[in-house]
Amino acid sequence: MLVMRMRMKYFTFFVMCIMVLSACAKRTDVQQIPIDQVRANLKYKNIIFRNFTANPGVKAPEGPMVECRQSAINYLEFKHIYNKVEKDSGNSCKGSTMYVDLNVTNLRIVSGAARFWAGAMAGRSNMNIDVNLMDENGTVIVQKELIGAPNAFSSSFTFANADYSLPQKMGFLLGDFILAHSTGK
Repeated sequence: MLVMRMRMKYFTFFVMCIMVLSACAKRTDVQQIPIDQVRANLKYKNIIFRNFTANPGVKAPEGPMVECRQSAINYLEFKHIYNKVEKDSGNSCKGSTMYVDLNVTNLRIVSGAARFWAGAMAGRSNMNIDVNLMDENGTVIVQKELIGAPNAFSSSFTFANADYSLPQKMGFLLGDFILAHSTGK
């Protein structure tokens, strides 16, 4: 009887550890506003992505930066709210415009080989982006750091797919952040 209780305690402890460790995904909370409400209160008709830079210590940010920006552009275009959503081409826009400046402050994408051999012990991937939204007069609308870090356990179970899709998901998060602040409220 005593042995059974001890086994049950260890089993319960083991299950609790798994639950705690598997709940480690992190993402910046962004208010999601219904599209109809955004359309009704839209303050900015155009979204222009200007600078996308990276801190000097960030290794190989070019691919994830391009993927993140393109994902955000596609996400916002899919919503059919704005007249123009694009990378800055130097042309002026008619109507009120929101400019998006981005800076990658931290980037770590765990490789598939590391996930294969070390699994969750390879650590978790993360991508931190400083977002600066400004209007056409240069007035800052909002500044915030967006953080995305998928769960290391889910990344190992999906064979690093959660790691490789991180820049795309950060683009969706960035799109929601822009939608939440394009109403001027």
